[in-house]
Amino acid sequence: MRSLLPCLLALLCVYPVWAQDDGPQGAKAVEWETAEFQRIEATRVRETAAMDAEEAACYKRFAVSSCLNGVQSRRRAMLANLRRQEATLHERQFAAQGAEQLRRNQQKARERAQQEADQRAETADGSRADRLQAQRDKQAEHTARKSTSAASAPALRAPLAGPTPAEQATNRENFARKQAEAQKKREDNARRQAEKGGKPAAPLPIPR
Repeated sequence: MRSLLPCLLALLCVYPVWAQDDGPQGAKAVEWETAEFQRIEATRVRETAAMDAEEAACYKRFAVSSCLNGVQSRRRAMLANLRRQEATLHERQFAAQGAEQLRRNQQKARERAQQEADQRAETADGSRADRLQAQRDKQAEHTARKSTSAASAPALRAPLAGPTPAEQATNRENFARKQAEAQKKREDNARRQAEKGGKPAAPLPIPR
């Protein structure tokens, strides 16, 4: 029983990491892991020194071999336990690094997908804007052609249209003036014939 007591005490001093909680996460994880490695190393140094002292004391006993075997057995158990704790910490670090790398990859994938979506949206907007501009240009061209046709149509139809009221009034005035001039010429001719004693000349035809 006395040979088992030091072994139990050593195991209590190097209580395994996996028997504790999983430790902090995030930014404090590195500090916690560093402290755990330091604790393990300090435990190794302390327990090794204690067992070295026990081995030295074994040489003063009668059953030297049995004493040394017991100390060496506890030393192997202590070192194996510390190595398991270190392995657990290394696995934790490896898992954390893998998770961080996965997070970065996922973040990059999301950013790349967002960039591609933005580029597709810009391309779609550009194509839609080009189509709208083409429609506006076509409509403007159609409106311009329609305006040009409407402006030239009166000039083409003008010769077929009748005189305006002003033109009709001018025509009547010209006709009346010509009638008056013809009447005056007839009267002048008749007067000259009467003065000469000749036969009156035939009246001039009325202009139409």
